[in-house]
Amino acid sequence: MIKVIKKITFIIVLLFVGFWIWYEYTYSMDTVIPFELNNPRLNTKVLIASQGSKFKDSLVKEILRTYEKDTIYFKVVDVYTLFTINLDKWDAMIFINSWEYGSPPRNIKNFIKNYPDQLEKIIVLSTVGSSHITLKDIDVISGESIIEKVPDYTKIVVNQLNQIINKK
Repeated sequence: MIKVIKKITFIIVLLFVGFWIWYEYTYSMDTVIPFELNNPRLNTKVLIASQGSKFKDSLVKEILRTYEKDTIYFKVVDVYTLFTINLDKWDAMIFINSWEYGSPPRNIKNFIKNYPDQLEKIIVLSTVGSSHITLKDIDVISGESIIEKVPDYTKIVVNQLNQIINKK
């Protein structure tokens, strides 16, 4: 009887580990390799903090392509490196990430809490598949990670970014 219980326990643990590995492989985001566009000495500076995925990478590329002839310095970093970022040095910041269970990752919440007087500089695009998510004092753009919708989301983000830049 004890051998049967051990076998069943082993099979359950094995199934759980297998499911976890499959889930991580299928749904986890890639790490974003930081890069810069244009000269950091330019007057307008925009930081994009993103996760890596086909959709998010395409969105970042389209945003950068929109501004490629402008005199704006862009830096793209992985969203999980926010603890190294000082928002005071940036004119605008764009978060592009996935929220799980309708809530932003803890590092984004903590980052935003550290800059309550600069929330007007932040644009958040969350790929959660729902339009009913909110973040206190920040408008959140939300939707599905559908590659065909990249141009639509690009327009929305660019419009918001233009408003921030023009206020400067």
